[in-house]
Amino acid sequence: MKHGLMLFTDSFGSDAPSTDVLGWALTYAAEAERAGWDEVWTTEHHFTSAVHTPSAIAMAAFLLGRTGLGVGTAVAVLPNHHPVALAEQTALLHHVGDGRFTLGVGRGQPRGDLEVFGDGLAGYRDISGRLALLESALRAGEFEDVRLVPDVPERPPLALSAASVPTARLAGQHGIPLILGPFVSLADKRAMLDAHAETAAGHGHRIDPADHIDSTYFAIADTTDAARELLIDGLRAQLLRGAPGTRSLVEQPELTAEGADAMARKLAANVVAGDPDECARQLREREELLGTGRIILMPEGAGSVEAVLTTVRRAGAEVFPGACRPA
Repeated sequence: MKHGLMLFTDSFGSDAPSTDVLGWALTYAAEAERAGWDEVWTTEHHFTSAVHTPSAIAMAAFLLGRTGLGVGTAVAVLPNHHPVALAEQTALLHHVGDGRFTLGVGRGQPRGDLEVFGDGLAGYRDISGRLALLESALRAGEFEDVRLVPDVPERPPLALSAASVPTARLAGQHGIPLILGPFVSLADKRAMLDAHAETAAGHGHRIDPADHIDSTYFAIADTTDAARELLIDGLRAQLLRGAPGTRSLVEQPELTAEGADAMARKLAANVVAGDPDECARQLREREELLGTGRIILMPEGAGSVEAVLTTVRRAGAEVFPGACRPA
């Protein structure tokens, strides 16, 4: 199992300038490499002070040069990008990163950036055409009669973020592995993987289950109760903050403190949190159930720079060795 660190560049609700927030993320990445993590993953959000990375691809390029870790995007928002442009950039990062780059794409969230860069709600709801074009361009190395430069001998690593069975089936149709969304229960993730396998086989694709990628929030503390409360507190605050500066494209009721608490506690049922031994046990359990070969862990949900660094540093020495299944 490869362990990847998500870099949300979360401001934790503060008014810290971008220089500080991005500096925190680079510190997390440096500590992850020292602590024995395998990968770092970047994300894409626009027009909000909650997180400070509008380009997953640009941040990934920087981290490929800054670290020796594998680097992925979770995700580049597919409706915001021309698929052939994404294919070109992926080919470039595949070469300059010596094969360490994974392009993860997804539909994103129904927010105003989709109107600025894409087709609004229509593009959010139906990503099938863009996904097919991206996969075809990466696999064939061309678009219509235009060759992609730089060329790649085979399709670089590509994955689709999914939180539902229909999206899992879409990925299976194109022979693309999944990034299993962090807000989905383990039972639902297993159902998504089964639907993906059935659809992939029906379209003639053979995909190693270890090519799929799990994702979850993550916290370590001296006791399991303390770790879970740390994540519940952080997720509750995150939900109440929302994404200031952006607007939703779908009508949503205002979230109350009680509603945020209930949602945080529901989310906490699907995370990896505990003392080091408990975290290792939960990672082994997920690997046994899902069979994924990689997992993206998200410690920024714990709500502070200090909590993130504690989890990043302790994970390599105290959790990952115990999470390895016996050969």
